[in-house]
Amino acid sequence: MLAKLKARLGQGGFARNVATLAGGAAVAQFLPVLFTPLLTRLYSPADFGVLTQFVAWLSNLVVIATWRYDMAVVLPEEESDAMRLMVLALLFNTLLLAVLSIPLLAAGPWIATRLHAPAMAPWLPLLPLGIWVAANNQIWTNWNNRQRRYSANAQGRMGQSAAMVTVQLAAGFGKLGALGLLLAQIAGQTASWLLQARQDWRALPQWLRTARAGGMGRILRRYREFPLVNTPHAFVVALQDSLMVQLLGILATAELMGHYGLVVRVLKLPAALLGQAVSQVLYRDLAEAHAKGHSLRPLLKKALLVLSALAIVPFLIIMAWGGPLFAFAFGEQWRDAGQIAATLTPSFFCMFLAAPCFMVPMVLSRQRQSLLFALLGVVVNLGSLGVVYWAGENAHQVFRLLSVTVSIYYIIYMVWVFRLCRQLEQDHAHS
Repeated sequence: MLAKLKARLGQGGFARNVATLAGGAAVAQFLPVLFTPLLTRLYSPADFGVLTQFVAWLSNLVVIATWRYDMAVVLPEEESDAMRLMVLALLFNTLLLAVLSIPLLAAGPWIATRLHAPAMAPWLPLLPLGIWVAANNQIWTNWNNRQRRYSANAQGRMGQSAAMVTVQLAAGFGKLGALGLLLAQIAGQTASWLLQARQDWRALPQWLRTARAGGMGRILRRYREFPLVNTPHAFVVALQDSLMVQLLGILATAELMGHYGLVVRVLKLPAALLGQAVSQVLYRDLAEAHAKGHSLRPLLKKALLVLSALAIVPFLIIMAWGGPLFAFAFGEQWRDAGQIAATLTPSFFCMFLAAPCFMVPMVLSRQRQSLLFALLGVVVNLGSLGVVYWAGENAHQVFRLLSVTVSIYYIIYMVWVFRLCRQLEQDHAHS
C-alpha cells in the first residue's frame, strides 16, 4: 500500500515540488514551535493577545494591498504580461503604504479607541510597514511559483522563521513586551521577501521598461476579476477572522485572547502554511492542465491525498490530548489554550484539506460564485458568534460552535469545487 501511494504521488514533478515547499514550511514552523515554550515564559498572554490583533488586522489589509494582481501572475502565457502584472501589484502595494501611513500616524489612538482595541493604539503606526512587507513577500511567492522556483519560496519561509524567532528571543530577554513580538513579525516577513526576491533585483528595470512600453490597459481589462471579485472575496475571508478576533475581545479577557493567539501560532498557522505549500504547486499545475483541456480532478485528488497523509495523525493527537500537551510544552498557565486547540481541531483539519480547492475558481474564472460562498461563510460564522453573545455564553462556547459550522462550510466548499470540475469535463466532452 505504501509503495502504491509513493507511485501515485511520484508521477511527474508534483510530489517533488510539494516536498520542497512542504519541507520548507515544516522546517520553518519547527523553529517557532521549538522556541515557543521559552517565548511563553518571556511574554505574557496579554502580549500574545496584542500580536493576535495586529496579525488579524494585517492579514485583513494585506489581501487588498495588491488588488490581487499578484495572484494572476501565474496565469499569462507571455512572460511580458506576467512582468506587467508584477509592476501593477508592486505599484498598488506601495500606494496603500502611503495612504495608510498618514491617518495611522496622525490619529492612531483615536482609531484604536473607535475600533474597541485600545491596546493597539501605540502600535498602529507599524501596521502600514507590516502590510507593505507582507504583500511584497506574497508577490514574490507567486512570481517564484510561476518560475517553478519552489526552493526559493521554501528558503524564504525558513528565513522568515529564523529572523522572527531571533528577534522574539532578543526582544523577550530585553523586556520589550508586545513591541518585541510585533517587530519580530515584521522582521520575519522582511527576511522572507528579501530571500525570495534576491534573484530578481537586476530584472526590475526590465519589468518597468516592459510596463512603460504599453499593454497595461489590456492587462487591467483581461484580469479585472482579480481586483473586482477576488479582492472582495479575499477581504471578506480575512475580515471574518478579524471580526472574530474583535468579537472575542468583547466576549473574552485579554488572557483568553492570548491563549487563542498561541493556538493560532502553533496549530492554525502551520496548517495553513503547509496547505498553501501544496496549493502553490497545484495552482501552477491546474492552470497548465486547464489550458490544455485536461481534467482537474486527478490533481485535486492527489493534493488531498498528500494533505490527508500529512495531517491525520497530528490532528488526532491534539484533538485527544490538547490540554495536557499544551500544559507540558508551554507551562501550566497555557492548559486552557490546549483545550481551545482540541475544540477547534476539526475545523483546522477541514481548512487544511480545503486549501488547494480555493485555487480552482481562479483558474476557471468562477470567482463570483466563490465570493458568494465566502459571504455565506461570513454569515454563518459571525452568526454563530452572535448567537453565543446574545445567549450570554462564554468564549469557549464560541469555539465549540465555530468548530462545527466552519467544518461543515469547508466540506460543502470542497464538494462544490469537485462538482465544478466534473461539470467542466462534461462540457468538454459534449463540445
